Amino acid sequence: MTVPDTDSPRKHEAHEIREIDVRHHVSRAELRGTRVRLAGYAYLHRVETRDVSTELVVRERESGTEYRLPVTHTASPCLGADEDEGRYAYEKAGFEAAFDIDTLADGSPLDDGLWDISLAVGAQGLTREVRIGSNRADRLAGRPDVRITETVRGRRAVTLYTTVPYGNYTVDLGERKHPVLKRLTFAPVRWHASRPTELLITGRCTLGAYPRGALTVHLDREDEPGTTAVFTAVRPPHGEQFTVRIPVRELGPGVWSGELRLGERALPLPQPPRKLRAAKWWHRSGFCYAKPVFRPDGGFALRVGATGKAGLLRAALGLLKRRFIR
Repeated sequence: MTVPDTDSPRKHEAHEIREIDVRHHVSRAELRGTRVRLAGYAYLHRVETRDVSTELVVRERESGTEYRLPVTHTASPCLGADEDEGRYAYEKAGFEAAFDIDTLADGSPLDDGLWDISLAVGAQGLTREVRIGSNRADRLAGRPDVRITETVRGRRAVTLYTTVPYGNYTVDLGERKHPVLKRLTFAPVRWHASRPTELLITGRCTLGAYPRGALTVHLDREDEPGTTAVFTAVRPPHGEQFTVRIPVRELGPGVWSGELRLGERALPLPQPPRKLRAAKWWHRSGFCYAKPVFRPDGGFALRVGATGKAGLLRAALGLLKRRFIR
């Protein structure tokens, strides 16, 4: 009968290989246009960084489709000096990587989906795969960076975000988890403080970026289909507040309803506050006005019209009355 040698060096070596841990840190993670850029370091614990073969892995969560690309290995001097009494050196653990959603799929764009980002960390013939992002620089925000980006497939929603609760990086293509319209909210509709015939549609837009001029208000004249007025939103650089200025004097008579659009996406405009007064101005032979129309089901509606002769008479009588009361 042969007794197995349970204390053989080969057994210890196999056990240590199975127990190899991956250490990583992300110092850069950003989405610019169609490109995702990453940097940091990653190494196999207690395996010195010789013959490094680390790759970036981008894998679609549901289908399992994956694409791999080499990283640029960068120096990481002194890494590992504060662990294991400095017995292992990880001086080539640094990495830089970038991929383009327009070309990563063997020269073609990535399809819509959740694309998880990992590293296949390799050294001395050993490889372990790890999701990255759970250990990252404090300056890297954890909130999703949702953008509308010009791509070879047209304007697409692209989001770089960290998962909950693990905090690993994923690219969301096609609004699987991050609807664009939820990044837009409205403030109450109001008149401009110093320009009384300018209606302001304001709100908050937390998108990281969108094409210039793409955020607009479209007003449609209800009694004349096809008559539309378009006004572009203004948002300051690095700010989240947007403003759309509507000079109501330029609108023709009728009832106008509308929506906020971002490309093909649309959000109905809010109903103006009930206390919002009517705007009035003199135009040629009479007074004109613009006032909210309140509907039971809500929604934005603005009536533009002229007062006519009767309105002129009422306005004149009101003016005389105020003068005599004084």
